[in-house]
Formats: sequence, C-alpha cells, structure tokens
Amino acid sequence: MDISAFDLSRIYGQGWKAAKRALTDSAEGVNSEPESDLNPYATAQERDRWSKGFEDGLRSRTGARAISNHQSWRPQGRR
Repeated sequence: MDISAFDLSRIYGQGWKAAKRALTDSAEGVNSEPESDLNPYATAQERDRWSKGFEDGLRSRTGARAISNHQSWRPQGRR
C-alpha cells in the first residue's frame, strides 16, 4: 500500500496532537517514547510517522525545537 505525502502529514499531525494532549492531561510528565497503545496505526510507515509527530510534539514544549528547526526565517544578524 502506497501512502500519499498528504496522508503521512496528517498522521504526523495526529501524533503531534496526541503529545500535546498527553502533556496537558499528565501532571507528572510523559515518556518521549510513545506507548504502543497510543499509536493507532498498523503499518510500519504510518506508525513511524505518528511516532515522529509525537516525539516532535513533546520536544517543542521542552525547548528542543531549535535543534530540529536550526534555520529560522529571520535573516542572520538581525534580531
């Protein structure tokens, strides 16, 4: 089964949203490794994309977004 880029982007977004929900629902924090029961997908490609979205969603809250998004839209030298 060939999955479109559009579908994969939606799956990534679902993983991202799941991480944000988990962060707001849990006072003690969340593992960076999503539990298999959170990931609703069956194929490896879909599961991997969902997990990537989940992990990136968790990192964005802890300030690690700068690592994955090392280039900003702002010109260098002007702040």
